[in-house]
Amino acid sequence: MRNLLSSLALALYAVAATADPSLEARQGTTSLIGVTCGSTTYTKQQVDAAVAEGCRLHGFGRQLGDKRYPHQFNNFEGLVFAAAGPYQEFPILANRLLYAGSKSPGPDRVVFNPNLKGECVYVGAMTHTGASGNGFLSCAENSAGAGAATTSLTTLTGTLKPTSTSVSSSSSRTSTSTSTSSAAATTSANPNGAQGLAGTGSQGAAVVGVVAGLLLL
Repeated sequence: MRNLLSSLALALYAVAATADPSLEARQGTTSLIGVTCGSTTYTKQQVDAAVAEGCRLHGFGRQLGDKRYPHQFNNFEGLVFAAAGPYQEFPILANRLLYAGSKSPGPDRVVFNPNLKGECVYVGAMTHTGASGNGFLSCAENSAGAGAATTSLTTLTGTLKPTSTSVSSSSSRTSTSTSTSSAAATTSANPNGAQGLAGTGSQGAAVVGVVAGLLLL
């Protein structure tokens, strides 16, 4: 039952974060795609959910488990985070459940500042994996502002090629603006030649898919 409730809370939080962009901004994950800690990769939604739970518990003065999470992280390792402390750490679990205190917290943590300009804000992630003793290493963040996008998406009617990603600063994190080149789509069923398409991410893929279906009618 505990696992079911934890899974439900994670799913509901993902929906809430999507519906409320201010929630993402408050937690400092607007440009985040995911994090990789050791060999484990967490999605943005998992990071958001773990931070939200850590912030909620801290706000109520509650702690879970033998190690009393969330608790203060003193950063003796000198890890670099997106903002200054004080820091709190809270487990993020590979099984996609929220840490409830009854089982091992695992090796990975989200780190947040509980009072950055009056808000509880995600500042980074860290892991015991690969660290000496009981220390931590920084997890690798996969951000939408990490660099130029060079991938291509092939469909039945052509290729959609994102070209570059530009980054602009927004509060303590970055927001991204992606420019996308037009995709030339040709088919023998269309004597008028190429159709210009433009899109970004899943929206662009959806546009190409719809056009492909129409051309095959």
